[in-house]
Amino acid sequence: MAAGHYPVMLEEVVEALALADAGTTIVDATFGGGGHARRILEELGPEDRLVGIDRDPEAAERGRVLTGEDPRFVFRGGAYDEVLAEMAVEGERVDAILFDLGLSSYQIDEAGRGFSYVREGPLDMRMDPGRGVSAAEFLNGAEAPEISDVLVRFGDVPRGEARQVAREVVRRRPLGTTLELSEAVRAAVGWKERGGNPAKKVFQAVRVYVNDELDGLGRALEAAERLLLPGGRIVAITFHSGEDRMVKRFISERAGQCVCPPELPVCVCGARPILRKGAVRKPSEREIEENPRSASARLRSALRTQEPLGVDSPAGSS
Repeated sequence: MAAGHYPVMLEEVVEALALADAGTTIVDATFGGGGHARRILEELGPEDRLVGIDRDPEAAERGRVLTGEDPRFVFRGGAYDEVLAEMAVEGERVDAILFDLGLSSYQIDEAGRGFSYVREGPLDMRMDPGRGVSAAEFLNGAEAPEISDVLVRFGDVPRGEARQVAREVVRRRPLGTTLELSEAVRAAVGWKERGGNPAKKVFQAVRVYVNDELDGLGRALEAAERLLLPGGRIVAITFHSGEDRMVKRFISERAGQCVCPPELPVCVCGARPILRKGAVRKPSEREIEENPRSASARLRSALRTQEPLGVDSPAGSS
């Protein structure tokens, strides 16, 4: 594991995945720096398999290294919603799926990727630099109302501030670097004593938009539901409110009105849920102290029941 890379809630992930009972095939849908994958492999048996997925070319390089080190690990490059859907079409079935959403430390710390609002780099922000529209292309081509809407929807930026930032971005165009965008935000709304650097939410919003993160997450969760075997688990670590609301809603819609205690292996109350909610967990105070980037993380999990996906279920049309 590279210095500076901190896989968030590592032991909590292992516990939520219930690896001692899982076996066979586990999916790490967001391989990133590989920290979770390496820890998962420590818990798997010699005949078990871990599939890592990532669309970032640099993560793919790390995945290829791990493939050479451990024959139980298989790497599949691509956006996780697309790869999970491909696996479902191929007839794969798996025992657990992990989503560690957001950015890896590698992406944040490498200025050349364009994700950092405090280090100068090209205004890119794409997870896969060879695919899609960059942040610069979006910000330099969109009208102010569209930019404002993106900031509100994907970054929880207050609407008034979003309009101010959008107007300042348009006034300063063309923008080419991350610090140029940061300076535009600072000029538009100043610096707040509470809440930290206002550029943080703006960068988050633009990144989520250019990478189609929320729609992609929705498609990935639906594919994951089709992949999971009865008794399998979905585990998701979220870092901002938009993705957390999406994961929470996805699980809640499929949990029905089940009121059984989480420790029961099956639903006995007659609700016929497709998923059963697990406890929501947060990083420990010690972890937040060691890795401040983990502070906003939330871990949600769900158990796939024996109930078949039917025409009346949320995923019944898939």
